[in-house]
Amino acid sequence: MADNEPNPKRTPVTLKLAEIHSLADRLLSRGVTKLSNQEPEQQSDLRLAAKVIRALARNVNHSDVVTLEGD
Repeated sequence: MADNEPNPKRTPVTLKLAEIHSLADRLLSRGVTKLSNQEPEQQSDLRLAAKVIRALARNVNHSDVVTLEGD
């Protein structure tokens, strides 16, 4: 980014464990839907991402939150 370009403020995103599981569920749903059968690699990536998120979430306490820097 050039020095003269404005830098928009990035808002961090905070997720609780239930929201992380919901995200994994949405990714899995998109990975198994018949609507996107023309993109099998993307479906495979979505299913894998959901599995990875769920595996990592097993190590998160119910009271913990995850904060991500905004894009």
